[in-house]
Amino acid sequence: MLPQAYHHDRLTPRAGSTHLCAALHQAGQLAEPNEIFNPRGPAGQESQRRQVSLFSDYIASFAAGPDETFIFKTCWQDVAPLAPALTRLFPDLHVVYLTRRNDAAQAVSAFKAEVTGEWHRRQGAAAADTLTEADFSMKRILTIHALHAMDRRGWAGWFAAQSISPLRLVYEDFEADVNIALRVLVPALGLKLRQEVPPDTGYEKLADRLSQDWTQRLLGRLLNLS
Repeated sequence: MLPQAYHHDRLTPRAGSTHLCAALHQAGQLAEPNEIFNPRGPAGQESQRRQVSLFSDYIASFAAGPDETFIFKTCWQDVAPLAPALTRLFPDLHVVYLTRRNDAAQAVSAFKAEVTGEWHRRQGAAAADTLTEADFSMKRILTIHALHAMDRRGWAGWFAAQSISPLRLVYEDFEADVNIALRVLVPALGLKLRQEVPPDTGYEKLADRLSQDWTQRLLGRLLNLS
């Protein structure tokens, strides 16, 4: 399970899970890991594809999949209602906790995605409209930053309550080469996947000079420098 990321009052962690899941798929996972508990689209689409209406049938259907190991990703907001029962639903649950070291850059990334509608960009795909300084909103970015902190607290509380020590990955450690994450993930979880994929696997990095400028402004505000 890969804890993932809101639109307005919903959380969008922007922790690099989509990039990592694309790499897992490229490394041999038959189904690219998805947000199966995301009610904002993926869960409905997945239940329709699996032709199930009951939650019990929905969960059971994943055990009948072609992959020997079932991998999914989620954010705390989506999984919180199920959290007390999660280890019973998935008795052999292994948790990979993906975070970002630079939480200011993470908040700016989520804000830019909200404004442009471009959450991800496949390698070689056309870019969305360019943002300008006029699009900047410190109020909204601070709200996103607070939501990300709430997400982290939710996971920390659940880990403590369940006595779970997740495998921890930090986005900045593998953003330049996703193979760095695969080399840790694959053997640690006993996955029958390759530990090396082509360097251009996954998604392009969307951060730019404007991202850097806005991140510095946010840091200044958080540190009461502006």
